[in-house]
Amino acid sequence: MKKTILSAVLLLTITTSFSQSVDTTSKSAAPKKELSKEEKAAMKAKQEAELNEALTQAGLTDEQIAKVKTTLSDAGKRSTELKNNSSMSDADKTAAKNKINDEKNAALKEIMGEEKYKKYSAIRKKQKEAATAVPQ
Repeated sequence: MKKTILSAVLLLTITTSFSQSVDTTSKSAAPKKELSKEEKAAMKAKQEAELNEALTQAGLTDEQIAKVKTTLSDAGKRSTELKNNSSMSDADKTAAKNKINDEKNAALKEIMGEEKYKKYSAIRKKQKEAATAVPQ
């Protein structure tokens, strides 16, 4: 009788500990997959094509498109520099990132005008939703 109870308790303990270890590993963040050069190039080309499509659909002129791309590039470089700055705290980085985004958005509104900026933003939002809806 004691052996049966002891065996049942041992089996229950092993089952419980196993299920807990499975649960914790499934909830943890999966490591990022390293992309090959070809995959990175393809992703960059797709992002560039989507940006061009959004700018064209918003009705921007070639001059406006060039200015927008310069503004986006500058903001991206500043964000990358900020990300790599190890002397700043996370809170300071977040505040600085928000400032960069606010400045970028203000510049885009100035370049495009309010109406075209709203149209551009709606197009980009749809593109992002479509990208997250279909895992790649």
